[in-house]
Formats: sequence, C-alpha cells, structure tokens
Amino acid sequence: MIDKTQTGVAFFDERYGGTYRHRPLLVTGRSGTGKTIFALQFAMQGIQLDERCLLLSAWRANDLVIFAESLGFPLAQAIEAGRLILLEYSQYVPGRDKEWNIVLPPEGFLQLEEMIRSQAVQRVVLDTALAWVCIREHQRLDEHLFSFVRAFDRMQVTTVFTLPKPVSPLAYRVKTTMENLVPVAITLSREPQTPDPLFIVSKYLGESRLTTGLPYRILPKVGIRVFRPGEPIPAVEKVPHAAPAPTPTPPETPTPPHEPSTTASPPSKLIRFSSIMPGLDRMTPIPERRRMNRPF
Repeated sequence: MIDKTQTGVAFFDERYGGTYRHRPLLVTGRSGTGKTIFALQFAMQGIQLDERCLLLSAWRANDLVIFAESLGFPLAQAIEAGRLILLEYSQYVPGRDKEWNIVLPPEGFLQLEEMIRSQAVQRVVLDTALAWVCIREHQRLDEHLFSFVRAFDRMQVTTVFTLPKPVSPLAYRVKTTMENLVPVAITLSREPQTPDPLFIVSKYLGESRLTTGLPYRILPKVGIRVFRPGEPIPAVEKVPHAAPAPTPTPPETPTPPHEPSTTASPPSKLIRFSSIMPGLDRMTPIPERRRMNRPF
C-alpha cells in the first residue's frame, strides 16, 4: 500500500503530501544551502509523529546539538527522551582522511543495520551519505548504489540521504544514479545570479508537475521556509549560524583515491560510530581497511 509521511518542510508537505514512507529521499546541494537543516527538520518531524529516529552526521555530535538548539530545534530534549539516536563519524581528521578515503567497510553497514533494527528506528538520516556510496571499483558503482539503496528499503525505514553538489564526472555519476534509484530527489541550489537559494524538486515519482525552483530562507524555529510565486519575501533576518561549516568540514570535491597502506592503522585511524546517547556507545571500533569491494 502506498503511504506518505511528512518531512517537516511545510511547503513540500503541503504540495506533495510529504515523502513516501519506508523509502529514501535524496537531498543534494553545495555547502551552506541547508542540507543539514533539512535533515534536522526531517528528524524533528519524525519525533513529533512519535517515530524513533537515527541521525548519522559528519558534524561532531555535540556541535550539531548546539547548532540545532540555536535554530530552536530541541535536539537535546529528543536525545534525552530516547526518541533520537545521534551518531557521528568518529576518529575523522579533516585534511588527512578525506571522505573519499574513509569509505566504510561492510562491517560498518552491518553495525548500522543492527542498531536500526534493535532500536526500532523508523527514520534514518545519513548526512552525508558520501562515505557509503563511493568505491574504488568504478565499473561496479551502479551495482553498489543499487544494493545500498535497496538495503534501506528492506529495513522499512524512511530515509534521507544528503550529498554535496557534484563537481567531478564521477560525483555527477553518483548523484545521477542515486536520483534514478530513489523515488524523491531535492536539490538546494545557490547561484550567483539569484538573490536567494532555490528549492528544486528534481524528481517525485508519480508527479508530473515538479517545483522547478522557488526561493527559500532559513528562519529560526522554522528551518527551510519556501516562498510561493508572488509571495513577498521578507528582509533577511539574522539567523545564528545559518550556514556554518561542520566540524570537521567534509570536502565538496572527493580527492582521488590513494592505495591504502599495508601497515597497521594507528588508533586515530579507526573508523567507528560514536553516540552521545547513554548506553549506545558500545560499538566495536572497525580498523580501516581496503575499500568496500562488494555490494551490501
């Protein structure tokens, strides 16, 4: 049975009825366009609907809480109530381990899947999904992406993937393939010739009329606010940290992959998840190893 659920972005929910339940949604945009804010709205909407949520972010978890609270999103309260599991990519050092070079091994996905199932999670956000979708074997990329998206379909969770704006042929291939695999795709665009960023619905399965580009602002206690044609756009309000750079900052352009070292990785090179939710930071560190060579 086809069912929909709200995303928390009012215009999108009113226009399309939300997104498809138990299916993924892709959000793409350059740094500062509001991908993380969309992710926060999506998670907070799930909490309002009494759904348990999991958010895995390239931000440090405590930094993300501070940022969310500055916008009026009660993230700390949701974590304390056990409605939100907030995870970070821990042991991530900017400048040394680029996202392209920290592709998680298969065991990493199995750990994430076990947490989703054991904690009865209904909404998942991967902000960013880049570390999961880039592999060295480019000829197998389509198969890898297909398996990745279908894995979340099988878990019956409503998911948001975010990706940076592609700036290389391979990155464009990842974005295009992901858009072909998901039923709903949104682009947050910021162009020099437009005074405001634009909200673009790149794909919505079953819809013939798509939103080609409406201006939006990021407002306190609201998040992304889309303005309809003819609707006056208020003067820019000062929003605390409206478009910050995460700590660490994921690069917009994946660096070319390098052959991994054959020596043992030092402790600071371990890749694992870290949680600020009591009782959930029990995951065994995963030694960094050769890039994923099989689909999920």
